[in-house]
Amino acid sequence: MIWVGWRQQRLETAIAAGVLLALAAVAIPAGVHMASVYAHEHLASCVGNAESSACGLATGSFQTRFVGVNLLFTWSTLLPAVAALLLAAPFVLDLDSGTYRLFWTQSITRRRWLAVKLGFGVIALAAVTGGLTVLAMWARAPLDHSGGRMGSSAYDAEGIVPLAYGLFVFGIAVALGALWRRIVPALLLAFVAYVIGRAFMDSWLRERLLAPVKSTWQLAGQHGPNLDRALVIDQFLSDKSGTRIATAFRPCGSTSSGFLTHTNAVCAQPLARGAHAYMTAIYQPASRFWELQGIEFAIVAGIGALLVLLAAWWTQRRVA
Repeated sequence: MIWVGWRQQRLETAIAAGVLLALAAVAIPAGVHMASVYAHEHLASCVGNAESSACGLATGSFQTRFVGVNLLFTWSTLLPAVAALLLAAPFVLDLDSGTYRLFWTQSITRRRWLAVKLGFGVIALAAVTGGLTVLAMWARAPLDHSGGRMGSSAYDAEGIVPLAYGLFVFGIAVALGALWRRIVPALLLAFVAYVIGRAFMDSWLRERLLAPVKSTWQLAGQHGPNLDRALVIDQFLSDKSGTRIATAFRPCGSTSSGFLTHTNAVCAQPLARGAHAYMTAIYQPASRFWELQGIEFAIVAGIGALLVLLAAWWTQRRVA
């Protein structure tokens, strides 16, 4: 059964591995070049030195120069979901076509069949997502050092979150396949659920997994926290207690997320000096990266694991 299970799974595993190798063929040369530029321009000395305008310009220029690498790994976050769908397909296809009955009538128990079919899928998925994580953390290292890894393109490609989402999609696909026994609808709905779940986590839930930090500082003569590497939830003019001030002004600069940073907040100073205005930021600091990853992994991978168990239970108990 193990040999047969591998033969049924090897094409899908080879496709997923091929996609990962194609990504590596692009990312490895780009990562080597990026690391060389990072070392040659001595950008390591700018880490934690956000108040230096020269460092700010050099870091910004570096990140703009290698925006293609960032975009590459933004799209690579789809790989765990695609691999999960490929690796779930043999299990669902057997249920769809009815070939599972052939195994069950040849002295192969349902439990052994389930263990091999689902076990191979999970092991292969862990190998592919593990390879993606190692590749992303190595190739993106200079970008992470200069800009942090709390942005979605880095956060979703590094750490243990890719495995969580892979298991999540795999669990949805095999659970729907066991309940419905139709391969195309099961895989399509699993991918739709992945897109919706990722959007919900990225845009709302992730920043609330831990109570965010709130920091308030006076615009005149004070420097706020370094938010360049943090996950900024909100930033606004306020009074001393951190209550938002409703005022109209146009900042002279803004981040990609539309929030003011501690460096360009000085532009509002002439408008707010008379009101003794303060700036307040609500954010998740960069130091919480692994803590947030652990909580998100527990939620997403936990749901995926429960769905895999549901698929196994339903197939063993209800599928004739």
